[in-house]
Amino acid sequence: MFKKFKALFQKKNDNTMMIHYEDQTLMINQRPYTLARAKYSDIDEMLVLERALYDGETPWDKMAFMSEIRKTELSLYLVLREQDELVAFIGCWFTKNESHITNIAVSQAYQNQGIGRFLMVYMINLVREQGSEQMTLEVRTNNEPAKHLYHSLGFEDGHIKVGYYVLDHADAMDMRLNLKDSAWTKENDF
Repeated sequence: MFKKFKALFQKKNDNTMMIHYEDQTLMINQRPYTLARAKYSDIDEMLVLERALYDGETPWDKMAFMSEIRKTELSLYLVLREQDELVAFIGCWFTKNESHITNIAVSQAYQNQGIGRFLMVYMINLVREQGSEQMTLEVRTNNEPAKHLYHSLGFEDGHIKVGYYVLDHADAMDMRLNLKDSAWTKENDF
């Protein structure tokens, strides 16, 4: 995952965007949440959420999250909280040509409530507003709920990356959403 964007994000060029974000309170399914830029102080909770979702493992370690959160000109990591409880998070790398969802996680207690869809739609709209032409992501080939969500948002299947995930050597599928010519509109907002 990192090889693909390493060159783009190690140097500044005309393709780089400055990502500004102001924390906000919002309603999802008539429940109030706070959506905020992730901070270093959120990382331990993000790791706890990953452990709960991945059978005690953390696909990303603390250093990886620290590195991503530090890159405020290149990436945006958002945490969603209900009161003080971390409910979900999402991360994205931004460029004008291609933006990439790096990570998304929703607490099991909050799954199937539209949280993941909300975060994806929110990030797609931010990416479009920044002028990015397409959005990409990788998904485990056996993660049917996630693939269903991404397909419902207009993502198309790409090639399979055999043994992509380090922890269990599971396969990943590239998925792509063309934002330049797609029918995606703000009407798809939550």
